[in-house]
Amino acid sequence: MGYHTHYVVDGGKARIILNVLVTPSEVMDNQPMLDLLWRTRFRWKLWPRHVTGDRKYGTEANIAAIEREHIHAYIPLPDHDHRTEFFSPERFRYDAWRDIYICPAGKELHFVQGQSTDRQRRYRAYVKDCNACPLKAQCTTNKQGRSLCRSVDEEYLDRVRAYQPTEAYKKALRKRSVWVEPLFAEGKDWHGMRRLRLRELKRVNCEALMRAAGQNLKRLLKKRGGRHRPGPAEAISAFFLAAFDWLAHTLRRRGLFPSRLVQITQE
Repeated sequence: MGYHTHYVVDGGKARIILNVLVTPSEVMDNQPMLDLLWRTRFRWKLWPRHVTGDRKYGTEANIAAIEREHIHAYIPLPDHDHRTEFFSPERFRYDAWRDIYICPAGKELHFVQGQSTDRQRRYRAYVKDCNACPLKAQCTTNKQGRSLCRSVDEEYLDRVRAYQPTEAYKKALRKRSVWVEPLFAEGKDWHGMRRLRLRELKRVNCEALMRAAGQNLKRLLKKRGGRHRPGPAEAISAFFLAAFDWLAHTLRRRGLFPSRLVQITQE
């Protein structure tokens, strides 16, 4: 029994937490990613250039949805090379013009309509080519020949694979490990996130939001140049001052802020 806490963090040095969600432990980490991203964009009117996450967020659905919005998905993809002793799909070259795959031995894998689905297209080599191939022991043990599945979103996956050698991709992953991951350690060590005080999912989410607001507030006080660690009273005062400043700015922008102040004295 437990919960998973998800943070959406700004990529700047301030490391502002933009969104928080707590899910039950049985919910996979990759499932709420898109909802968190779209809500953050709508709530704060943001148009991010790239999104960074660890390998468990790198599902085909997540990557395709992010890339369709013209956002770079700097997310590691599953490593197929170490899953099996046979040739991984990356060793096969896809010929888009002929819609075939070329195996490491130079043989062709053709599209098979009957074994394909709406989300996966299957390609298979001829049996005679595989049985006569000297590399068959490194490729497959299937008597019907080697086959591959190609996702309908493979174009977006290839685009993300092309990001991996770039310096921007490597820098984004380094920033995430140094700037984002410590926020969870800070919440556990200094804000009691290891064990939640409340029960039920809606109350747990309220508690997580309060903790994230406290973490943001500490960065706000640091940005204002405080030389000492603020106490609880100072933190609360800074919070109300920031809220009043935002309210006054909003009223002034909408023309509702009074241009003249009148002092009223009660006798």
